[in-house]
Amino acid sequence: MWRTILITIMMLLLVFGSFAQTSEDMDRILELTGYASPEELDGYEVERLESYLERPLKINVVSASVIRSCGLFSPYQAASLLDYRSRHGDVMSYAELSAVDGFTAQIVSVLAPFITLEGGDAVRAAGGGADVDIAVRGGLKVAGDDLTGGYGLKCRFNSGNGLAMALSASRAYDKSPGLPDIFTGSLKWEPLRRPFRIIAGDFNARFGQGLALWNGMSMTGLPKASSYFRSAAGISSSWSYTGSSSHTGAACDLAFSRFRLSAFVSFPEAKEKGFQMQSFLPAVNLAWYGRNMSMSMTHYMEFSPATELLPGYIPDMKTSADIAVCLKGTDLFSEVAFDWVNMVPAVLFGMISPVGEDMRFAVHLRYYPDSFNPSRSAAPRSVSKCANEYGASLCCDYSPRSGPLSGSLSVDSAYFPVSKDDARESVHVRIMADGELRLSEAWLLKFRISERIRTWGQPFKTDVRTDILWSSQGFSVSGRMNMLNYMSTGFLGYLEGGYKVENIAVYVRQLGFAIDNWDDRIYAYERDAPGSFSVPAFYGRGMNTSFMLSWRFSRWGRLYFNGSFTYGQKNKPGKAGLKLQFVFSF
Repeated sequence: MWRTILITIMMLLLVFGSFAQTSEDMDRILELTGYASPEELDGYEVERLESYLERPLKINVVSASVIRSCGLFSPYQAASLLDYRSRHGDVMSYAELSAVDGFTAQIVSVLAPFITLEGGDAVRAAGGGADVDIAVRGGLKVAGDDLTGGYGLKCRFNSGNGLAMALSASRAYDKSPGLPDIFTGSLKWEPLRRPFRIIAGDFNARFGQGLALWNGMSMTGLPKASSYFRSAAGISSSWSYTGSSSHTGAACDLAFSRFRLSAFVSFPEAKEKGFQMQSFLPAVNLAWYGRNMSMSMTHYMEFSPATELLPGYIPDMKTSADIAVCLKGTDLFSEVAFDWVNMVPAVLFGMISPVGEDMRFAVHLRYYPDSFNPSRSAAPRSVSKCANEYGASLCCDYSPRSGPLSGSLSVDSAYFPVSKDDARESVHVRIMADGELRLSEAWLLKFRISERIRTWGQPFKTDVRTDILWSSQGFSVSGRMNMLNYMSTGFLGYLEGGYKVENIAVYVRQLGFAIDNWDDRIYAYERDAPGSFSVPAFYGRGMNTSFMLSWRFSRWGRLYFNGSFTYGQKNKPGKAGLKLQFVFSF
């Protein structure tokens, strides 16, 4: 009965139209991160960048520490912007910003939605102004005869004078209602004109290139030159519905002259076992920022206390040193980490260099021994962990200032010292070409061809994807065709239509899939409300219908309503889901 009711409601909504979150937001995030499709993105990055789209960074107001740790700028761009502010004052226009070293008109056009030039002395004198964000969501799912429900609440307060509080509470989808079972929250103190930051509660820690200390998921592969270099965000508050990868404890950083000292203590088992005397993890990072260079050192160790069965011990301890240099537009970066428990090093080196005005060349080399502990590491790699891999990657990006065609070609290779197959050596090579062809003002064609070759198991995996997009006067239509040949051949395609006006946007998607083997599953990004990032995998022979409503009903409130219905997933009953979310910003 519940399934019939939900399907009926969804079909009525589809008939009358549904209003969805705009696709431009995801396109902007992809441009900034350098990835080719949403399926490659890290959910943490999406949430962080969405927060800047909602409340752009005031680059004329925030401290040097925020400029360096926001993750929007490379170390050279951050140093160049801070030097420009100190010598010339506030940046008054985007044209002026494009004239700052390290920035171009193209880079500024990508950054523009994430930053704002307002503020300056008047805002600093007034304290910045307080703001409040509240998000409330609830949802229902039906799979066969099972009905489950879940809900979540997120709230954030920023005093404008440096004090900020954030709290998230949610309950995973369950058959019976109850109190929230997942909590994340933090209290942050960061005065506008003071060079320090203190965070208590849940926080993220990302240093260097991710070889030693980088929490959160990180996708494998290096599809574009922009993805070769990681912009470390240091310590930042966590405001997530899950918070599964964040640290829980206390953190601080202090900036002085060209140095920044960051330190924290976290309790890895606090969420699972409560705040009893369990393991704890202290860490410290010391960074130096020059005009064309930045360096830092990171050290952390995990302590497990003694129990009746085991004595106290240190299961994980690493030290790393990283450096990034910009020489006449060429970025050089490297990190060396040492695993003290296993007594082995890991090393990576990368370079991104312009070739003329329209091309960039990138190279990435890495040495990750098998005995290196990949825990808390998320550096660029070919496979799932930062261990048992000696790799090299090359990439060439072509992005002309004018012209209809742009794209990239990358080759990612890895040798695994501990063989994946006892019969022979293990080697992995992935070749990927993707591009965009602007057919007209309204039509855009995207294409990607990827071939993975390896020496164990099924040697070949071919992925071919084509997207075509049309947009004019607020209307848009997009289509995707995806063929994956691995264990067998699988197909996925969808057609999506939309309409966007100032306060309302409409998107409805119809997707079909024919995939007979789980190893051939295909992922497809599904639109969701801010704070949620969904990339479901499709397997079987069936259809999926999804929609989302996004309506700004006032200057301080927005409503999101989305749902989906899927049938034909192999060995699974048909399932339907509805989700409602209100977001209030004051």
